[in-house]
Amino acid sequence: MTMPESLPARMYLLAYDTDKNRMTARNQLGLVLRAAALADLYLSERLTDENGRPRVAGGRSTGDPVLDDLVQQIADQRPKSWHRWIGRKEHGTVRAVRDQLESEHRITVNRRMLLPDRIELKDRRAVKQYADSVRAALRQSAARAEPRTAAVLALAARGEVKTVVSRHERREQRRRLDELAVYTGPVADALKKALRSKRAAQASASG
Repeated sequence: MTMPESLPARMYLLAYDTDKNRMTARNQLGLVLRAAALADLYLSERLTDENGRPRVAGGRSTGDPVLDDLVQQIADQRPKSWHRWIGRKEHGTVRAVRDQLESEHRITVNRRMLLPDRIELKDRRAVKQYADSVRAALRQSAARAEPRTAAVLALAARGEVKTVVSRHERREQRRRLDELAVYTGPVADALKKALRSKRAAQASASG
């Protein structure tokens, strides 16, 4: 199986624990996928940063419905900061990416009424190999990193996707990860802020 082109689709697959055969990072997955979509559009120059907000730079359709939908949202609505876009419609983005991967026969979805849907990979070996190649970027100079791989790694770290970057690696490789985050423009730091805001809101609601 070849990996999908879009960063949110790749990030969804990377959040899958190939050893335990289950999805991880469910609480923050929507934020991570939204950030991955923004980073994808930033890298392809469909979005630029204007005073701390994403701005549509024009260009043709990407051909990816998740990315094109996000571009349309940004074009149609009042300007918002990057982290606010990450925090919007996160659950819908998870469903959209999941459904896209299912339609491409990369995953199977066992829908359950009371429990989270059970996801299974069609090709765990391919995902594991891709995850290994992403993690290998931690051992390379950031200046020589492939931009999309660097973006995925940086977002996985900021979004605490432990199947890609462990807590120990986030701490030990902080400088390298900060260097790789440059490839995402403002997105990696915005993801960190969005995740912090979500957790604060959840703590306030439970308190």
